[in-house]
Amino acid sequence: MSSLKTQEIRPQVLELLKKNNPDLEIWWDAHPGFYRKFLSNLAENGANEETIAHLHRWMSHNEAGTFFFDGVTTNPPLTLKFLQSFPGVVSYLKEKSEQAKINTGEQFSWFDLYWMTGKLGVDKFLSNFYRRSRKYGFVCVQVDPRYSKDEEIMKLQALQLSKIGPNVMIKIPATKAGLKVIEFLTELGIPTNATSCFCTPQVYQVAQAVKRGYQRGLLRGVDYSGWRSVITMMSGRWEESPELFEEAKSKEIELSELDLRWFGIRMVQRAVEEVEKLQSPTKVLVCSTRKGPGEDYLHLKALSRLPIVITMNPDAITWGITLLDGEAVEDFVLEMPDEVASKLEKLEFVRRTWDAQGFSMDEIEASGAQINNLRSFSDAMSKIEEIFTK
Repeated sequence: MSSLKTQEIRPQVLELLKKNNPDLEIWWDAHPGFYRKFLSNLAENGANEETIAHLHRWMSHNEAGTFFFDGVTTNPPLTLKFLQSFPGVVSYLKEKSEQAKINTGEQFSWFDLYWMTGKLGVDKFLSNFYRRSRKYGFVCVQVDPRYSKDEEIMKLQALQLSKIGPNVMIKIPATKAGLKVIEFLTELGIPTNATSCFCTPQVYQVAQAVKRGYQRGLLRGVDYSGWRSVITMMSGRWEESPELFEEAKSKEIELSELDLRWFGIRMVQRAVEEVEKLQSPTKVLVCSTRKGPGEDYLHLKALSRLPIVITMNPDAITWGITLLDGEAVEDFVLEMPDEVASKLEKLEFVRRTWDAQGFSMDEIEASGAQINNLRSFSDAMSKIEEIFTK
């Protein structure tokens, strides 16, 4: 994180985004326990006490806190970062495992300790969940991505994780096997977040699975009053797809940072339109937003106009409170420049990304974005297992 001493910090800008769009939600993208590390880093890099106090209230009902964050997304890399940053948490959980062995003769497994790590975060938002009619305050915990193609193991893990608390939301990779798991969990009334999801066709497939599960659950008499579904779009990661750059290179089309940002923005717009047409009881969630072009934050200015969830990691929060000002937010018009649209529409990868039927699930699973993302998630989960077993 670069020094903030010469930059004006404006937390109120992110509050303005939500005020201007009641259908916009902003979620924290890290383990809730990592928030204090984020605030500490801001202070070390020049943020004053008043700013830190303001931001502290975003994740608290104490001290006139607001719980500005409507929910939380985590994933294995973020959970790993939390555990590496707070070794005392690891020691605490291992002590619990030793106590279990003394009291019951059985030691907790590494997955039990991962479960407990999730609970530390879920409990932090429990009051937010109940104070806001059980529609906000969900905290995501992900099944082991190393089993992203194993339907039965994901089901078993999801059922185990669903017992963490009433406001836990289970993250399931949006693979072909994962779609079946999401449909199964939805039918049971278990909240889900489809992760490792990138493009409009993939969102369309997940939304169909959610709708099927929901309709069957209604027939069974399932209570959905405290249930939600979201579908994550990793916009920045799909913008960086190797297939996109290979095609652009072959057609001698140079893609600028501005082009890439609008490619992703339009992708999210199309996904929202398809979910609405399906009348699926789910909501698009966007993560992996990118700064740019230059020192602008076009992703946030544009996407904040849509009825979606935007989840923001520490870098994204920092960009939001330093790069944007109220006037830039108020004056922004969500309209892709004609020259950008003309360039992007020449690329088949772009056209297929924006089309609900553009890619099959087999093609998405074979994509560079999906392969690389699941690999990084799996590597992080292996390291989490190692932390708890060494």
